[in-house]
Amino acid sequence: MSRPEPTPEAIEVGRAIRECRTARRVSMAVLAGRSGLSQPFLSQLERGLATPSLSSIYRIAEALDVAPGTFLRPPGRPGVVSHESDPQVIRVSEAAGQVARVLIPGGRSALMEAYEHHFEPGQGERGWFEHPGEDFLYVLEGSVVLEVRGEEPLLLTAGQSAHHRGDLPHRCVLAEGGAAAARTLLVIASP
Repeated sequence: MSRPEPTPEAIEVGRAIRECRTARRVSMAVLAGRSGLSQPFLSQLERGLATPSLSSIYRIAEALDVAPGTFLRPPGRPGVVSHESDPQVIRVSEAAGQVARVLIPGGRSALMEAYEHHFEPGQGERGWFEHPGEDFLYVLEGSVVLEVRGEEPLLLTAGQSAHHRGDLPHRCVLAEGGAAAARTLLVIASP
């Protein structure tokens, strides 16, 4: 079975991870230990043979002490961000086939990140996630359940929103039954 050809996007993300790691003089083995990701997986990422999920990008960024957006599509002209071009699409976690469109990657703005999350039935549940800052979640279509550790799950339908601390483990899943797709806007405010 032949391996798929690396995509230009995967190559660019891998190059950014490798450059950041080498600039900080961190070996791949040390990065693996700090991030909790395997060394073979990191090697595949750096060679453009795999594209990291959003959760892996956060783990690598934290391990290298940089903003997660460091590894996403580089900014255009300084001070000007065009939202007209096709946004980067990235998996949310390795375990699920759910995806997010990167609207404002962290690193482009010192204040926020923004993602349009797509929830499709049968694509697996998202893993728990935590990060610095605060989250604002707005449901564009469908229904999702916001789960924040230590709090009661919150059902949100189209037009409803919620705000919570990002450093508490949290995740969104399709509402009970999960028969219909959902779409949310997630804005992360940096600390």
